[in-house]
Amino acid sequence: MMNLNARLIGLLGLALTLFIVGISLIISRNPTASPAVRPAAFFAGPVAEGGLLFSALMDQATPPRRSLQTTFAIDEMITPVLAGRVLALSDAELAHVELNSVGGDVEAAVSIANRLRDAGSHTHVASGAKCFSACTVIYQGGVERSAGEDALFLLHYAVQKSANPDRDHMGSIWGTVTLIEAMIDLGADISIYEQMPGFGDWLLSSRQAIDLGLVQWVVPEAERADRPQKAKAGA
Repeated sequence: MMNLNARLIGLLGLALTLFIVGISLIISRNPTASPAVRPAAFFAGPVAEGGLLFSALMDQATPPRRSLQTTFAIDEMITPVLAGRVLALSDAELAHVELNSVGGDVEAAVSIANRLRDAGSHTHVASGAKCFSACTVIYQGGVERSAGEDALFLLHYAVQKSANPDRDHMGSIWGTVTLIEAMIDLGADISIYEQMPGFGDWLLSSRQAIDLGLVQWVVPEAERADRPQKAKAGA
């Protein structure tokens, strides 16, 4: 009962924040808004002050090293097409899923996350890899969830931009609530409602993500490198 009340309070707080921002957007509405329209479930890239945070995080010189245990990797934008590919895979092909994505479609991410949970998957974000926005829902779908020391996670409110500010506002509310509720249903701590900053980027290290119930354990890279050799030696 206490958890239900906490979730209701969190939802009310989230709705109030989005309502206030929505009113301000309506008051300052620009009649020459961009004609670009995206699906209501789409999470745009994280937007910080001047876009500097997202730009810096996107500037990755070398790709992260993929584990020999990997059976499937998601290293692209999350789309309904990707969800269709994942849903067609067997449980064995989804045994160990590595993630390195900046996010994408919320509905597609929730669909993939539920498939991974049903398959009993192990999800992993390697050191140097990133799991942003809707990617965190997919990561949460893993029954076992590990991360490298230098893995990065990022949460933020849903962002939608189109020629219709009212539709954008409702899409943002729907996308944000769907994202948070899906993560809680998959095991994230309910305090995520209180801690997620309004319309800002919340960057987490792998060890910080443990406190939210995202990451279960952090795997030192040396240990991951030793695993194949130990297996060959019968350890």
